[in-house]
Amino acid sequence: MKEMKDFEQKVEIEYPTVWRYKVIGENAKKTREAIESVTKRPTTVTFSKQSNRGKYQSFNADIMVHSEEEREEIFKKLKEHKDIKMVL
Repeated sequence: MKEMKDFEQKVEIEYPTVWRYKVIGENAKKTREAIESVTKRPTTVTFSKQSNRGKYQSFNADIMVHSEEEREEIFKKLKEHKDIKMVL
């Protein structure tokens, strides 16, 4: 049986790499615009799915990142945007 300490090892990511953010919002157009306003660089945004009741839409945002700091900064800015409900 594995112990908790076995899962605490940090994953090694080689940069630059294309990183996928899962972005969820209530309004598809505003969510797409929010992603583009935050990234300010070529980003491939694709529709992922819609919630059962249609209130939320999720998108995949694929962005080239050059460092862990840059990846985390984009995540933070997406998460803080008023038109984005959640970022994974």
